[in-house]
Amino acid sequence: MYVEFISDEHYKDCVRYVLNSFNKAKELKNSLDNAIAKNAIFKSLLFKNKIDPFKMVFEIEKIGIKEWIRKEILRQLDKSVEQKMGEFHQRMLGGVAGWKDLKVGNKMDIVNEDGTVYFEIKNKFNTSNDGSLKDVRNKLEEITKTNHKATAYWANIIPNSTLKSGEAVWIKKNFNQIESVKRVWGEKVYELITGDPLALEKVYQTLPTVIADVAREEDIKNIAETINAIVDNLDEHLNNIQKQIYNQVFKN
Repeated sequence: MYVEFISDEHYKDCVRYVLNSFNKAKELKNSLDNAIAKNAIFKSLLFKNKIDPFKMVFEIEKIGIKEWIRKEILRQLDKSVEQKMGEFHQRMLGGVAGWKDLKVGNKMDIVNEDGTVYFEIKNKFNTSNDGSLKDVRNKLEEITKTNHKATAYWANIIPNSTLKSGEAVWIKKNFNQIESVKRVWGEKVYELITGDPLALEKVYQTLPTVIADVAREEDIKNIAETINAIVDNLDEHLNNIQKQIYNQVFKN
């Protein structure tokens, strides 16, 4: 057993969901292979998003063009993974006995069995801008107005640098203070749902093992091999990349 509060299979399903993001590396390679065959590498997924050509020049002069390409691939992969981290925690905690994952698209993320405790989960404390925070606050207030027995939490897994872990009534400018509308952050999020103050740390400690087990079961190849293959396929195009990226941004 990896951890006591969720099943091994559920844990692996949550990890599998995030690891699927790395399939984007295969998509990048296949797209590039097809684009090279058509002599149109800048129509591949790798160069789909606009790149700052000036920042690129600074980086290439510092680390070389091959390392810059690797860095760009990793940046795109990292973006895909980061977008899933909040949902990773939502799925993990939704698998705890007595709790339900309401899935993406519902008003809230997680609720307990008797419908008296709700969580809206964000991965980082700074994920939401002020406008979206107002939306979250309104959702939490609506829950507590509809169900007077309910407590509604805005939860952040990764806290700011000052407050590492805790729970408090959510006081927000231009909103009334409501005792049943709260904030919770850091390890306290997992503690409230699992009852284990060490739950988040246990996930962190076991995560490498679960990732390795899922990668083995799914026969997920080493991501470095795919990245190296992409870079190798670009070998004969390296001299033109800087010029073409400038043209792509400013001329084409």
